[in-house]
Amino acid sequence: MLTEIKNQPIPALDRRFLVKIDDKEFVLYDGLLDLAHKHGLQKLMVKHIQLPSRDNGMECICRATAITGSGNVFTDIGDANPQNTDQVVSRHLIRMASTRSKARVLRDLTNIGMTALEELGGDANAMPGNGMGASLPNANAGNTAAPLKAINGGAKVPMTEAQERAIWALGKKQGHDRVSMDNLAKARFGDVVADLGKKDASSLITHLKQVGGF
Repeated sequence: MLTEIKNQPIPALDRRFLVKIDDKEFVLYDGLLDLAHKHGLQKLMVKHIQLPSRDNGMECICRATAITGSGNVFTDIGDANPQNTDQVVSRHLIRMASTRSKARVLRDLTNIGMTALEELGGDANAMPGNGMGASLPNANAGNTAAPLKAINGGAKVPMTEAQERAIWALGKKQGHDRVSMDNLAKARFGDVVADLGKKDASSLITHLKQVGGF
């Protein structure tokens, strides 16, 4: 039941964006972004504080800043290094640190106390899906989570032609060719652009707009 403040209901997190692992719930980045927009998110910016190098142990640190329409400002950092990512994600440390910083700042903005799935790390199997595919502990054993696509409602709905045109147009504006766009889509969602579902295509369009400042 939603609490009323000045006759306006407080936006609630859509439970489709929750994943349970070993009886503990985690929120997906896409769910935080969805809820943040309902809370009036206007700007979401990321600044690289430290780029990975051999001298710093290949650790990337990013700071995210979120601003609402009412002028509230939230900021937090996220890090990624070979020790807190799996072997697949460790090849994309900058993007993982960016995603983690955004997830943390959006948790502050939306008052979500649970950890985002993308904040998990380690040498476990990577879950395909939102925000670079965060790692899961022993994902194939016991009562751990099912694959993300099954959790979020079974077979995915194919993206529309309009979504596909928007993805390629936004990607071109940022200097992406088809190979780099497919690599970006595979890193975030586990599929090349042509195989994205409607939900993942929408998330990719949002990401491209935010990165490009559109």
